[in-house]
Amino acid sequence: MTDFLLLEKIHKMIVEMPKPRLMFRKGICMKGYFKPYMSFEEYTTAEVFCNTEASFPVTARFSAMLGDAGSADTVRNIKGFAVKLHCRRQEHDIVSQNIPVYFINDASKFPGLKDALTRRYVFDGVNSTRLWQFAVDNPETINCILRLYSYYGIADSFTDINWFCMNTYLWINSSGGKKLIRYRWKPLIYAEGDSAEISRCKSRVSAEFMAGFDPDKAMEEVEGRISTGGFPAFELQVQILDHKYISHPEYTKKTICWNEAMVRPVTAGVLKLTKLIKEDEEDRGISFAPGNIIDGIELYRDELSGIMDHSHRLSAAERGVRT
Repeated sequence: MTDFLLLEKIHKMIVEMPKPRLMFRKGICMKGYFKPYMSFEEYTTAEVFCNTEASFPVTARFSAMLGDAGSADTVRNIKGFAVKLHCRRQEHDIVSQNIPVYFINDASKFPGLKDALTRRYVFDGVNSTRLWQFAVDNPETINCILRLYSYYGIADSFTDINWFCMNTYLWINSSGGKKLIRYRWKPLIYAEGDSAEISRCKSRVSAEFMAGFDPDKAMEEVEGRISTGGFPAFELQVQILDHKYISHPEYTKKTICWNEAMVRPVTAGVLKLTKLIKEDEEDRGISFAPGNIIDGIELYRDELSGIMDHSHRLSAAERGVRT
């Protein structure tokens, strides 16, 4: 070929083509705001948890971990909810999922987990045979896998389920004192303007039926609620634990929940999602990473947390997005 100008144009076209996310490829983005209920200045200097007079802009994204953009919402999967809290000079990302525990604690097992969650391509669905073999070799995964094969795995809604952040954070106050923190989002169901009743998938059979009948049911519900003024809302709850427990591995493992009877969740504020972001406009330029923090907050960086943060950032970089 001698038309080098054409070759350059083709090369430029390939480079500029949007690249998919590594995981959580199917999703819907929104904007809204977060308002703290009370000041936590005793525990942290983070403005978003201390300034009760302000409302903080939010960018959020509901998504599904496995599968491509055409996947059905009720296919067995783990759903994700990422929230970016915009402060004056910094941003704090809270990356959550609808299952309160993760599969593994050891970062070296991540490639094996990827194979277990791959049918043909990268993270395209649960390969049951390999996943259960992975569970036999790594018993710590059972806590997550059993939940995946329960109603959690076929949930057909983003707006009326609880979301759990598995990453452990450190809140730091003005004196340098530290507390261990875990976040969760609790839905405020059916605010004014919402429909009174929405049918839910309660079994594998109903989930499989809905996958064929209305594969975008969860996303359509989000769009419907926002368009009719029934804005999805969530309360942020935090579990606060004394820093001395950082030496106990049970409190930093991602495969174990914190006992609510011992570490009671405290309601910190309310999040309301009020505007959709069109996928072909801003969604492609949005990214989230657990390590995006603000003054007064640190990510507890065990090896797996570091790997997860790196994978989010690398996936964004491949798409040409800064985190």
